[in-house]
Amino acid sequence: MRRLPDGVVEALHVAALLAVAGALAWATGRPLVFPSLGPSAYLVAVGSGRPTARELVGGHAVGVAAGLLSYHALAGGAVITDSLAATAPAGAHLAASAVASVGLTTAGMAALDARHAPACATTLIVSLGLLSSFADAAVVLVGVLALFLAAELGAVAGAALASSPAGER
Repeated sequence: MRRLPDGVVEALHVAALLAVAGALAWATGRPLVFPSLGPSAYLVAVGSGRPTARELVGGHAVGVAAGLLSYHALAGGAVITDSLAATAPAGAHLAASAVASVGLTTAGMAALDARHAPACATTLIVSLGLLSSFADAAVVLVGVLALFLAAELGAVAGAALASSPAGER
């Protein structure tokens, strides 16, 4: 039997990981798929140094916490998608929130040894007002957990298939 090219296998793996969160998003109507989940799925499926649970879940949790803190302390009520005039105070508040959140996320991930670059995108999503309520923050973390659990289940299934004799597949 011919083996699929690595790029095809990787693409299918990333798609399968995101499909779990996508199905949950569709079923619940909540934004369980968000921009930084894609790079996380990519690193899980393709990266040479697959993120640990601490890095993946912990990094995003730090990003969410830093984003919430920064947004509510500095920019509460403003949203980056609003039409903001040049030099408008809301724009300055959002910029300060973004800068603070990435700095806090970086420091928090370092302190917890939970470095995960996509978490810096998560913190921007939150700190710029896109998913900035506490309910939204919980949804983000559920999406990350769905990705992590899908990856773990896939790893267990893959190991079981790899260890079974070829005739039993």
